[in-house]
Amino acid sequence: MSLLDDKFTILSEEPAQGFLRPYWVQTPEGIKGQLYWFEVHTPEARTAFHRYKNVIRRLEAQGFLPPGVLVSANPGRYYVFWPEQAKAALKARRLKPLLEVLEPFGYQESDLEVSEVGGRPLVGKLRPQVSSSPKGSSRTDLSPSLPALPTEPPPAKVEMPRKPSPPPRIGETRSRLPKPVHRANWPGWLPGLLMLALGSMALWQAANSYLNPPEYVLPDLVGKTPRQALEAVRAYGLKVEFVEGSDVSLPRDQILEQTPDPGTRVKPGRRLELVVNKPRFGSVPTVSGRSLEDARQALEAAGYRLAGITRIASGDTADTVLSSIPREGQPLPPGQGVRLLVSSGARPPARETLVPDLTGLTEEEARYILTVAELQAQTVQVASGAPDGLVIGQEPGPGVVLPRETVVRVLVAAQPMASVPKASPFAPPRLEPPRPPEPTPIPEPTNPNANPPTPSPAPTGPQERRVNVSYTLPENIPSAVVVITVQDEVLVNTVFEGPVQQPWSFSQEIVVRGSAVLRVVVNGEQVLETPL
Repeated sequence: MSLLDDKFTILSEEPAQGFLRPYWVQTPEGIKGQLYWFEVHTPEARTAFHRYKNVIRRLEAQGFLPPGVLVSANPGRYYVFWPEQAKAALKARRLKPLLEVLEPFGYQESDLEVSEVGGRPLVGKLRPQVSSSPKGSSRTDLSPSLPALPTEPPPAKVEMPRKPSPPPRIGETRSRLPKPVHRANWPGWLPGLLMLALGSMALWQAANSYLNPPEYVLPDLVGKTPRQALEAVRAYGLKVEFVEGSDVSLPRDQILEQTPDPGTRVKPGRRLELVVNKPRFGSVPTVSGRSLEDARQALEAAGYRLAGITRIASGDTADTVLSSIPREGQPLPPGQGVRLLVSSGARPPARETLVPDLTGLTEEEARYILTVAELQAQTVQVASGAPDGLVIGQEPGPGVVLPRETVVRVLVAAQPMASVPKASPFAPPRLEPPRPPEPTPIPEPTNPNANPPTPSPAPTGPQERRVNVSYTLPENIPSAVVVITVQDEVLVNTVFEGPVQQPWSFSQEIVVRGSAVLRVVVNGEQVLETPL
């Protein structure tokens, strides 16, 4: 059997209508439906397809499109697939919202089939328009004939009454009558003839400009902002219309498409449609309290994927979702991963808790999971080939029962590089492990009979001690990115890193080995360095 786009099996074919090929097809999943294939080889076909695609996008944005509708605008594969839907007969008042969306694109009630899901009207199928001009529009050939110049009747010749001729004298004859004299008056006609010639020339130019308007070549406006696009076609005299589109991978307020296409020759008054990017982000659905399988289905229905599962001890039933990372309701682009915190069903004693497995998480995720488990996190940065910020170990390990509010050391991969101010002209010093202490030389005894001195015990390394780290953001800084590190004789420990807002202060007790130095970096500049 024949295939369309290597995935649609043709069940039947309807008569072609110009560049439109209707098919009744079936998907690999067994879903049957109507497929409209466009042979886009002419400007008329391209215009019809893009108008059809834009109206489908508008229906999808308004929530009137059923699931499963597929639009393909790849070169050589221009088609729209409508899955089979149950038809519904709705009253005119319920169809009004649909018709209001279709009306600007020239589609009418006779072009669509309506279905109903959950009491909401949906467009089950929309028949494309083969003509490039929308229905209901009338385009008449405006070719008016040149208006005739107004003519005035020649002025009537006024004859002055003649004086009566005196009676001829005696001896004179009637043959001596006065002869008429014709005088030339052409200087008086010259201004009128000049004005008539100038008016005829202006009228001819106006008629020629009206009947033969200039043509312009459309530039490529994709990727520009609306203001830049308007400036590019300001002198063309076009009717520019903006419609909204959504592409989360591109910047906001960037033009995604244009109709007509770049390079098309247009005349003044032509309609230019520009699709402006207005990304629409979803939000993490509510999954707390659901079973693991229900939460997985809710994430897939919202357009997200399950990134991982972390099980922690809780009094809830096993496989009950406690929370999620990111949290519920937080905006998130479609296709991103969401990690679930799931109850293991093992309830620890009232004053104890179970240490969760943190390996493979980011530092932020590990801190959040330890907070849910009612434990405190102490981050220790360790030089490793793993990506920066990834948890590579923990002390104690997972599954250990500890009293609540116990500190858990989280080993995070990082490069052992000290932080320095941006304005420093020196390269950042690379930390090296401390040199082993040199052994104390033992003096030789002068008296051979005397007992040799007892050597002093070798040092066992830097001693651990607990210190309090605290810092308050100055009042003249409304918001900032703060990084607090503590460097002792063994490693560099980042105790806090992230954006903060006023009022904000930090205080935490940590364990250091030997001498230690506290450094605070605010907005990339070191503002504090003091020994602990």
